[in-house]
Amino acid sequence: MLPIRLKIALASTLATVILLGGAGLIFLTTLHSGLQNSLDNSLRSRSDELAAEVNSDGTVRSDLTSGRITLGDNTYGQVLGSDGAVLQSVDELQHSLLSAQQLAEAKSGARFFDVLVNSTHGGHHQEVRVLAAPVGSGGTVVAVGLSRDIVDEAVERAGKQLLLLGFIVLLIAAPGSWFLAGSALAPVERMRRQAAELQANDAGGGLTVPETRDEIGRLATTMNALLARLHDALERERAFVADAGHELRTPLTVLRGELELAQRPGRSNEELLATVEVAAEETERLIRLAEDLLVLARDEDSANLRLTRFDLVETLADATALFDALALKRSVEIELDAPAALAVTADPDRIRRAVENLISNALRYAPAGSRVIVRAARAGDEVRIAVLDEGPGFPPELIPVVFERFRRGDVARTRGGVDDSEQGGSGLGLAIVRNIMRSHGGDAEAANRNPGPGAQVTLHWPVTDA
Repeated sequence: MLPIRLKIALASTLATVILLGGAGLIFLTTLHSGLQNSLDNSLRSRSDELAAEVNSDGTVRSDLTSGRITLGDNTYGQVLGSDGAVLQSVDELQHSLLSAQQLAEAKSGARFFDVLVNSTHGGHHQEVRVLAAPVGSGGTVVAVGLSRDIVDEAVERAGKQLLLLGFIVLLIAAPGSWFLAGSALAPVERMRRQAAELQANDAGGGLTVPETRDEIGRLATTMNALLARLHDALERERAFVADAGHELRTPLTVLRGELELAQRPGRSNEELLATVEVAAEETERLIRLAEDLLVLARDEDSANLRLTRFDLVETLADATALFDALALKRSVEIELDAPAALAVTADPDRIRRAVENLISNALRYAPAGSRVIVRAARAGDEVRIAVLDEGPGFPPELIPVVFERFRRGDVARTRGGVDDSEQGGSGLGLAIVRNIMRSHGGDAEAANRNPGPGAQVTLHWPVTDA
């Protein structure tokens, strides 16, 4: 493949050749047409001069042969009879300027012809422009001819000068195009070198944007925006991997410790059973964490959504029914506050997953005798779902970052809630909820109830009737 610089130079040179060729052709055509019109006008004038010496009956005045009529150099003038015979000739040319067919055409009206004659001035063949016109009533024709050499030589001379000028222009245009293409592409080459030298750690620095406000400057700005997004994504992934590694290290460390204890001699059956129970709990925690990580990775892309039209109230009823046993155990009432039916367009499985995460989180911190309320309604051009509890609420410093991965508050809302025997979550539940809503074009919001106590998490996404 040819380099872009060479392609631009070749295209510019080719365009110059085409423009010069077209302009030269137009100029030569116009020049030829102008010279020929001038020649024809001169022939009309001389034809009228010669026709004035012919009588109305077609006879020629005797003084024509005396030399009083002079038509000029390289000019031929003849008076031809109806049979084609040369009645009089201004030049010494003896044969007729016209052929029999041309003579017949001239009898019906003035005609221009291009003929080849054997010149009496030098004895060489000469191309002559002839004007033949009838005079009188006896079929007499006056024919006047002028050499075309002046026209042909002028056009030929102009053509040679244009070729020379075009060659000179091309000698300048070809290297000039190469230089201009290199100058125009210099910022692109500079950006290429900068991009090649960028490392993952300094990708946020971006490329140097040219001062010119052209396409290359806009390309540099777009590339910088892309690099910034990639840099931010890389930083988020690094933080995610670091947080995930930290979360995985704790249960794995516990598992390793318990297994090392189990290998020690002298352990009783009760101690071994306790070790197995702890290992099973930590294994379950690892499984939940791995599943949450997979859900987060899948929900990053909205293209994976399976949008369908469904009754949101029915889905919410199924989600709340899933927690009836746990709510009864905790002496907590789950209340669904929604209309009889609410048709929405979304991915029902993911919406249910988000609501289940919120209900599970609310039940973890809801005190005995309290209520967890699930509300759903259509508000303007949005669908809104709110899950409210009567627990301790979110710590104020946690609310702005509560939907970030691995974010937790104090012990009251994380590692045990009201029941210290229950292990808290991994800090991914609300992050999953936010990703689900953003993939639907919506979002999730967290706040403390006012008046309280308790927390409220609201999900919303745009209404789609189709």
